Amino acid sequence: MCIPLAAGIALAGVAVSAAGTAMSYSAAKSASKAQNSYNAETEKQQLQYRQEVMEYQNQVWEQDLAYSEDLLSWAQGEWNRQERYDVRARQAIEKNTLAGIGQVLLRQVEEDMSVVAQGMEVGRQGQQARASASARDRGVEGNSVDAILQDVSRQEGEVLNVMAMNRAGTIRQLNREAVALDAQGDQQLANIQLKTYAPQAQIRQPSPVSPVNPAAPVASPNVGTLVTGLAGAGIQGITNYSTYSGQKVPDTVNDLGKWMGRQFSITPAPAG
Repeated sequence: MCIPLAAGIALAGVAVSAAGTAMSYSAAKSASKAQNSYNAETEKQQLQYRQEVMEYQNQVWEQDLAYSEDLLSWAQGEWNRQERYDVRARQAIEKNTLAGIGQVLLRQVEEDMSVVAQGMEVGRQGQQARASASARDRGVEGNSVDAILQDVSRQEGEVLNVMAMNRAGTIRQLNREAVALDAQGDQQLANIQLKTYAPQAQIRQPSPVSPVNPAAPVASPNVGTLVTGLAGAGIQGITNYSTYSGQKVPDTVNDLGKWMGRQFSITPAPAG
């Protein structure tokens, strides 16, 4: 086997190995670049989605706040209206109660005046009866005249006592009516109903949004790996050359160097 043919075979092996190593390096580099690009796009979409979630939560928060303020304003207005109703109702009840008690007191005065007038009339009639008996029996003395006068006085006293008892009973009844009217007014005041409102539900707060964890970058293949692969391919080619030529590796390296020197030598241009 001639050295050029063996050298060609060795170089072919080196070229094939180098091409395989270069293709492997290029494929690994393209794969790492594609993976990094995919990771970046995924992280971008996740960040965008996270931003949209936060904006949505903020919108819901603003709407809940606005609704809560509107509801609170409405409840405040309703409560003010009920306060005005309570004031008017209390004033009306107190006015009616005072008017009723005033009527009872007026009746007491009227009853007193009636009893006084009746008493005066009874006294006047008693005086007339006693005067009539004295005039009829003038000049006559004895038990009969005294008995008539005593009977008139007794009847007058009985009538006045009955009138006093009736007056006391009427006053007690009117006092009970006044007390009942006062108690009725207190009960009406206590029965005034005011509408109450339950506390508002707690406003929904935006929940924490999980952060986006960026993916770790995919390492690109090291250039040293390519260099190492190419060197390994060269060593493998020299080993194959030595095997084909049956000589030692140092001799093969020397022969291969001379052959490559001849192949890539530059011939000077002819003078002229």
